Amino acid sequence: MSAPVFTNPDDLLAELGITEPEELEIEVIAQYCEATVVYKPLTGCAARITGNVDRAIITIDNQSRRERQRFSAAHELGHWMFDRGQVSYLSCEEAVFIQQWLTLNPETRANRYASDILMPVKMFKPRASVLKRIDFNSVKTLAKTFTTSLSATAIRLVEHGPLPAMLICSSIDRVEWFVRSDETKQLWPQHPSPATYAYDILHETRAEGSGDVSATSWFDHPLAEHHQIHEHSVRAYQGLVLSLLWWRNESMLIELDEHEEERDARRADDWER
Repeated sequence: MSAPVFTNPDDLLAELGITEPEELEIEVIAQYCEATVVYKPLTGCAARITGNVDRAIITIDNQSRRERQRFSAAHELGHWMFDRGQVSYLSCEEAVFIQQWLTLNPETRANRYASDILMPVKMFKPRASVLKRIDFNSVKTLAKTFTTSLSATAIRLVEHGPLPAMLICSSIDRVEWFVRSDETKQLWPQHPSPATYAYDILHETRAEGSGDVSATSWFDHPLAEHHQIHEHSVRAYQGLVLSLLWWRNESMLIELDEHEEERDARRADDWER
């Protein structure tokens, strides 16, 4: 009998009758899909999967934090659902789970699968909707509920939270990746300026910082002037910094929408001429 394939995590959770965060036991979920999760010391990678026809072994580094172990197992389960028959052995470094969010590739797909398994939208969104702030304190509350890492939970909060926000991952010389809510899709972040808390963390003058900053310190856009955003930045993995930006006052975003509508109207007029 072939192992079940669930490329839609919601279908898998529905099949198992899982409705609450405490029921999201990744080892049990994986076993249902004929993928056994085992824990042992690993060198050079955070997790690996070995598959043969319709059975797989997912090996997780037993020295990792529990939150990382769960995400690694769910990530490898994503490979098992999508890449079965293509890869018989695959190992993933820890950086993969943090850095692969934007580019379209199997690692990004596995990351998305892990998020959908461990933080299902139907469970996550109602719990996020009661939050009054988009910062890492809110992220910690949700991460505790779902037993997930800060980075994965922050991404989920930006994408499915109740308020306009953006998560930016920066290194010393560039923005590595960013995730934004629908309301901020018109904005592209620049490398943090000296006026940001992220800049101080990158230059090791502090480990964490939060407060209101000028929007121009993150965005090179004329409409950013005279507006402020709330920034909460923390030190992350291998010298990276994660920054949550939150628009407490949405007037800047309203102005951006109006600006885009006017520009589109002008383009339409020019085309008709």
